[in-house]
Amino acid sequence: MINLKELSLVSGKAAWMAYLDIYCLDVDGALFDTALLSVVAAFSYLEIPVPVVSLNDDGKIVLSEEQGLSDREPVNKEKRKINLSSIPFSLTCVLHKNYILADPTAEEESIMDTIVTVVLDSSSQLVSLHKPGGTVLAYTSAIQDCIALTRQRVKELQKILEEAISGMEVD
Repeated sequence: MINLKELSLVSGKAAWMAYLDIYCLDVDGALFDTALLSVVAAFSYLEIPVPVVSLNDDGKIVLSEEQGLSDREPVNKEKRKINLSSIPFSLTCVLHKNYILADPTAEEESIMDTIVTVVLDSSSQLVSLHKPGGTVLAYTSAIQDCIALTRQRVKELQKILEEAISGMEVD
C-alpha cells in the first residue's frame, strides 16, 4: 500500500518510519475489516513532517536546528503527502452449511462453522484469503462467492473511504 521509496530521506541511508497503533474500544464482529479500513484512512492522510533534517559531516541525518547546521541544504523542505497505491479492502464472511453471511456480528462469528476473510485491492485483485481453522471446504464455489461479495463491497468501501478522508481536518 505504501511505496517505501516515499519514506526515503536519503536513498540507501535514511528513511522515515511510520508506526500505527490500533486501539479497539468495542467490537461486534469483523474486527479485521474495520481495522484495515481505519489503517487505510489514517495512511491516506499521512504527511511526511516538516522538521528540517540535513546530513552532518559524517553523512548522518540530523535535525538541523539541534546540530547548528542551518547553513546546510535540508533533505526535506516541506510537508508532503504519502501516495497510496493498491489500497486493500476486506470482507469477512462466515460459512454455515450452504449459507454465506457477509460482515457477521461477533455472535454470528461464534456459532458458524468457518470464517473466511477476503482482501482485494482497489482494482479488485485478490491480495489475501484467510481461513483460520474451521471445517475443511470441499468446494471452491463458497470461496468464489465470498470473493464476489468482496468485489461488491469494495465499491461501497471506496465511497465510504473517500467521504471519510474528505471530511478529515487535521492541523
